[in-house]
Amino acid sequence: MLEGGYTIHQNLDTLEAPLVSVVTVCQNAGQLLRQCINSIANQEYKGIEHIVIDGASTDNTIEILREHEAHIAYWRSERDGGIYDAMNKALQFVRGKWVIFLGADDQLLTDFSNILPYLKEENTLYYSNVLYDTVPVGRKINGFFLAKNNICHQSILYPKTVFEKYRFKEKYILYADHYLNMQCWSDCRFNFEYCDLLTARFATDGASSRRKDLRFMQDKSMLIKEHFGNWSYCWYLFKEFKTKSIARIVPHY
Repeated sequence: MLEGGYTIHQNLDTLEAPLVSVVTVCQNAGQLLRQCINSIANQEYKGIEHIVIDGASTDNTIEILREHEAHIAYWRSERDGGIYDAMNKALQFVRGKWVIFLGADDQLLTDFSNILPYLKEENTLYYSNVLYDTVPVGRKINGFFLAKNNICHQSILYPKTVFEKYRFKEKYILYADHYLNMQCWSDCRFNFEYCDLLTARFATDGASSRRKDLRFMQDKSMLIKEHFGNWSYCWYLFKEFKTKSIARIVPHY
């Protein structure tokens, strides 16, 4: 038992080391968590472990975790400092060579098992397509794209070696994963590879759709300059200026 009466459950000692660790962080996600767990447990490929870090839920989340303990390698429930604190906490328990982060309201699709044979280079981030509700989203990206936009984190399989060097920057409350991807893009140790498969469905009403990460937005131009160079930095400033100029010209009714 943890302080405060929260529990830890682990099957880590009894399982073979998996190829992939799926990390889910959640809080009061009882209405959605079951379908997320089942979408992982029902994958054709079985070399997958599921790790759940819960933020001291007060609904039926703990009940659902206990109900599905046979399909979960490790779970714990305790207060945390937010999404990325929980993700960083989970990393100490992952044993897979690759790591993917999935929200409690997200699901893995059948094609997820089909991406696993691509996982060969342990310095490569493999990313694919996802369903945004019912709309397929994904494409091969370049530095200009990643400077301005993020890759949907439900589509990325990170090699564990990324987390031997980096952690999520918790001061960015919603876009620490974008910053991590910027760091990896500019790091000559890592590569990105696109796989044209539809591997996950992610929710359209997640935290980033309801709030803003003002700290990240304030820092974004300098982060682009640091990780993508002066050309991308100037391009980003021009695009932002153009967008704001159009917004001032177009009348609002």
